[in-house]
Amino acid sequence: METVDWDKRYREGFYDGATNPHQLLQRFWSMIPEGRVVDIAMGNGRNSLFLARKGYAVCGLDRSWEALMIARGASIGEGRAIPLVFGDAGHLPFEKGSMAGVIVFYFLLREIMEELVGLLREGGVIIYETFLKRQNAIDRYRNPDFLLDDGELLSHFKDLELLFYEEILSGSEGKKRALARFVGRRR
Repeated sequence: METVDWDKRYREGFYDGATNPHQLLQRFWSMIPEGRVVDIAMGNGRNSLFLARKGYAVCGLDRSWEALMIARGASIGEGRAIPLVFGDAGHLPFEKGSMAGVIVFYFLLREIMEELVGLLREGGVIIYETFLKRQNAIDRYRNPDFLLDDGELLSHFKDLELLFYEEILSGSEGKKRALARFVGRRR
C-alpha cells in the first residue's frame, strides 16, 4: 500500500477505535529493560504512549504523516514528549545496539528482521505481533507478501532467547485474526 493510502485511512478515522495498547505489550512490557524503545510502524502511537507512561524513552517511526500527527496530538495531550520519525522502516535511522526494546505490531518487512535484532543492545527485548497467511481465510484479502507462514516468525529471531511465542486465532474488537506473537531477548 502506498503512503497516500495509509494517510487516507488515518484521515478517514479507520483506526479511531484503537486506543488501548496491544494485549501482548500489556502482558510483556516489563520484560523490556530501562532505556530507549523504538516503535516501528507506530500508527496512532497507542503503544508508544503506553510505554512512555511506564517511564521508557520511546521513539516512534511511521511513514504516514497523518498517523504521526495523531500520535503527536495524543502525546502532547498527556504532556509527554515522544520523538516521532517520519520515515520508511526499510531504511531505519537508528544506531545498532542502541535500543532496550523494539516493538512491532501488524507490520512485516522481512528484509529488516535481522536489522531489528541488531538494534537491540545486550539484554534488549523485541515484542512482535503480526498476521499469519491464514488471515486471508478468515477475513478480507491481504497481500500474502506481508503475511507470515506458520512458524516463520520464530525463524527470523532464532538467535534471540525465546521468552514467549504463540500462533493463535483470536477474536477481539469484533475482528477475527490469525496471529503470530513473539517476545525475545538479545543475549
